Amino acid sequence: HDGFTHETALNYSVGFRGPNGRDLISSFADYALENDLGGEHYSDPDLTCRAHPGRIEQYELDRLRSMMIEMISQPDDFKKWFGSFVSTPRHELDIAAAEPAYEPEEVLDALMGGETLSRLSGLRVLNIGDSFFINSEQLETVDAKAADVLCRYTEFGQAELGDALQNPAFIDELTSLINQGYWYFDE
Repeated sequence: HDGFTHETALNYSVGFRGPNGRDLISSFADYALENDLGGEHYSDPDLTCRAHPGRIEQYELDRLRSMMIEMISQPDDFKKWFGSFVSTPRHELDIAAAEPAYEPEEVLDALMGGETLSRLSGLRVLNIGDSFFINSEQLETVDAKAADVLCRYTEFGQAELGDALQNPAFIDELTSLINQGYWYFDE
């Protein structure tokens, strides 16, 4: 949800609409195809000729179900899929890359000078365990505490980032995100 009012208004929401099982399975199947997961072929080395060739035995169904569950049960793959799934915006974002692009020194100077960064409206930024996702992509972060600031606040500055401002690799990472249009300095 990403609503704005242009004048004083009363707003309320009732309920929560989460994904249904069909949407979740469909999304995971797409992820599995895109990432070449589950390449193992079903096999049954004990299969023999049978009197009723059209009959599927219960143990065969159980084996097939187990094969599918095993693919979903891989914690790293599941977390990457889930992070991508829930951080995908539900509407098109108004992304405008920074023009001209910022240099890391400019970003650091601005933050140290008291300026704040604002998150692009509608951008989904998530912390799932020790992984961070922005706009359906996993962020290979160099500073987990600072990345958590990106998830927690829609506006932040020097006070929220703290010691991360002393980490040149994080400043490079943050500069890249600003240049992509995900965060911007308030005018």
